Amino acid sequence: MKIKSGFKLNTVCGQTFLVPMGEGNIDYSKLIALNESSLLMWKRMEQGDFDTDDLVKVLLEEYDVEESVARKDVENIIEQFKAEKIIID
Repeated sequence: MKIKSGFKLNTVCGQTFLVPMGEGNIDYSKLIALNESSLLMWKRMEQGDFDTDDLVKVLLEEYDVEESVARKDVENIIEQFKAEKIIID
């Protein structure tokens, strides 16, 4: 998978958002707030192609969490990002 071009991180009052950029992505009703763990995953996604296991590894390296919990979180964020057309296969 990879990030679709046209999204940028923006921090406002300590909260980080994904902001659509460019004509094809402009829909400010679809701003997505990122928490600490989803921001960590996003930073890995920005590095290039990734899969579920890559993002699970990032969470396991940063947090004291069981793999099953990390995998569920990753699957949820991937599902949300795909639904919003932020990432593509």
